[in-house]
Amino acid sequence: MARLKDDKLFLRRGDSAAGKRARPVLLLLVFVAAGLMLLSRLDHGMIGDVRWRAQSWLTPVLQGAMIPAEPIREIGRSISTHVDLGNELARLRQENQKLENWKWRARQLEAKVADLEALAKVVPEQKLDFVTSRVIADSSGAFGRSVTIDAGRSRHVKEGYPVINADGLVGRIVDASQNVARVLLATDLNSRIPVQIGPNAVRGILAGDNSSRPKIIYVPEGANIAIGDDVATSGTGGLFPAGLRLGTVAGNLSDPRVQLRADLDRLDYVSVLFYADPFRDLTDDLANRRAAGEASNVTAPAGKPK
Repeated sequence: MARLKDDKLFLRRGDSAAGKRARPVLLLLVFVAAGLMLLSRLDHGMIGDVRWRAQSWLTPVLQGAMIPAEPIREIGRSISTHVDLGNELARLRQENQKLENWKWRARQLEAKVADLEALAKVVPEQKLDFVTSRVIADSSGAFGRSVTIDAGRSRHVKEGYPVINADGLVGRIVDASQNVARVLLATDLNSRIPVQIGPNAVRGILAGDNSSRPKIIYVPEGANIAIGDDVATSGTGGLFPAGLRLGTVAGNLSDPRVQLRADLDRLDYVSVLFYADPFRDLTDDLANRRAAGEASNVTAPAGKPK
C-alpha cells in the first residue's frame, strides 16, 4: 500500500514537472501565433513578398497531397449523383403514371363535353390569332407600370388587345403607333381586370396599385375564397377573353391580393392576342349603320308630288 502511494506521488510529481516544462513552450506558441496574426494585418511590401513566396513553395506540396484524395472525391461525387438520379427517376416514373391517368380522364371528359356541346348546339369559342413581339423599353416607375413592344399597327396591333407571355396575362395595349405599342401592365394603378377566383368562380376585379401584388376588389360579401386559389380572367365586360391565367390568391383574406404568374419586372418576349371587345364592335357596327342610313336619307332625291 505504501509503495502504491509512492507511485501515485511520483506520477503526480512527474505530471507536474512535465506541465511546468510544457508551459513555456505553450506561451511561446501563443506569442508566435499572435505575432503572425499581427504581421498578416500589416500592409508591408516585405511581408507580402514573404507571404507570396511561402504560398508559391507550399502550393505544389498541397497539390501533390490532394492528388491521392481526388479519385476518392470523384468516386463520392459519382455515388451521390447516381443516388440522386435514381431517386429522380423513381419520382418521374410516379409522376408520369399520374399524368397518364389524368390524360385518359381528360380525353373522356373532352369527348363528353363535345357530345354535350353538340347536343345543346353551343357556339364554339373563337380561336384567337396573335403576334409575338419583344419588349424594347420599360417605362415603369413610381407612378405607373408599362412597357413598350416592337409591334404596332403595321402588324395589326390595336388598342385594347390583351398581352400575354408563357406564364399568363401581362396587360393590354393602350397606345399603338405604326411600329410600336405601349402595354399597360396588370400592376399599373389604372389597370382594372374582371376576374374569377377559385373553383367556385367568384367574381371580382383585379385592381393594380403599382405594387407587385395587385389587389382584388368588389368581391361579394361572404364569398368562399382561400389562399392559393387560382385567379383568371372572367370575360365580363368583353375587355379580356375568359380563362387567361393571372396568378393565385395571396396575402391576407381581409385584403386579398394576387401573386402574378408572370414576372412583370423581367419581360422579354410577349404575345398580343387579336381579341377585340365584342361590345365595342357591336356599338361601332350600329353606329356605322346609323350613319349610313342618315347619309342615304340626306342624298336620296325628293319624290314628285302627286
